[in-house]
Amino acid sequence: MIRAVIFDLDGTVLNTLTAITYFVNETMDFLGREHVSEERVKYLVGNGAKLLIERALAETGGYDGETFDRAYRFYNEKYNASPREKTAPYGGIPEMLAVLRERGVKIGILSNKPESAVVPLCEYFFPGSTDLVMGGRSGVPLKPDPTAGKEMLRMLGVSAEECVFVGDTAVDIRTGQALGTALTVGVLWGFRTEAELIGAKADRIVSDPMQIPAIVGSI
Repeated sequence: MIRAVIFDLDGTVLNTLTAITYFVNETMDFLGREHVSEERVKYLVGNGAKLLIERALAETGGYDGETFDRAYRFYNEKYNASPREKTAPYGGIPEMLAVLRERGVKIGILSNKPESAVVPLCEYFFPGSTDLVMGGRSGVPLKPDPTAGKEMLRMLGVSAEECVFVGDTAVDIRTGQALGTALTVGVLWGFRTEAELIGAKADRIVSDPMQIPAIVGSI
């Protein structure tokens, strides 16, 4: 029996691509560099803000330590000051979360985005719809490392075998696999392709949020 579902944030429950692209390009403007397209940003995200900025700088001319520090600090200050900018849940997500909670399934959200942004985003867009929210924290490895996921399972009071992990990238699927969850579910409305999710060996791939309660209920 499935007692909990852990969701990724960006590209899974929240559409943050336009927001991330906007703040990346504010950072590029700050440095006097060319913009990065939204399509490219899809493939720069997924491993936390540090690697996002490193990749964006690499694509726009390279960087040294001082340049990275300036860019990373600027990006975080801008994003954390307005985390709801150009952001919204994907269609059907609030309703899907409500169905799971009505069935007594615990909801966790685990993101590589800094926790200082993740918590207020979830409180604003999903009030009363989550049991536990975690983002990137100092000293805790980011996904796909299972450390934070294991902590979340402990705090939710469930075993990995009683949990499903849902995300839109190979990083998320590998996180669920590293945790040993009952199933990993890839979603097609996010940042990456079906081919990536197949390549990562997701157990299920869905195109509609309401497929998730059906999968959970079938186990």
